[in-house]
Amino acid sequence: MLRKIMIWALFALPGCLGSAAAQNTALKWNALYWVVGVPNMSVETCLGEKFTFNGDLVYSPWESVKGRPLRGLQVIPEVRFYPREAFRGFYVGGYVSYDSYKVSKWDHPKNEVQHGIGVGLGVTLGWQIDIARRWGMDFYVGGGWHHGWYYGVDTSTGQRYAPWNESGEWVPYQAGVTFVYRLGMGRE
Repeated sequence: MLRKIMIWALFALPGCLGSAAAQNTALKWNALYWVVGVPNMSVETCLGEKFTFNGDLVYSPWESVKGRPLRGLQVIPEVRFYPREAFRGFYVGGYVSYDSYKVSKWDHPKNEVQHGIGVGLGVTLGWQIDIARRWGMDFYVGGGWHHGWYYGVDTSTGQRYAPWNESGEWVPYQAGVTFVYRLGMGRE
């Protein structure tokens, strides 16, 4: 079901944008995630001369990576400030995030799987460049605080091996080499 929602969102989102909003909106795809089979889509829209709102949706469908699940959904709303002009050059962004996951930690046995949710708060530093009239690239890194709530399940028995637990840590949180397509706002 989640896969169907992601596919629908990837194709329906551009059609849902009104023509006025499309004048200052860009659709984006993070190539780093797509290379490892993790579908993602971002929309960035202008809030003012130097501010934008960026929304990321990332879905990892993997039931098994080397025998371990790596499945999750992440939503990252972010406000970005461009010192020069929106969508041009250097920017700094502040974001919050929500994620839901089913993973097996690298230092646990493969049959121990954690199911959980998490929230994050952090900062992104990036740079956008033009590569054609409507096309651009967005290079960024980000990090911050992530707090997760999860429980463990032994997949061989189907029983919980750990009750609800929580942990928080400072982590490098995101990285991107993103293709940008500008709707109705090509460069001269």
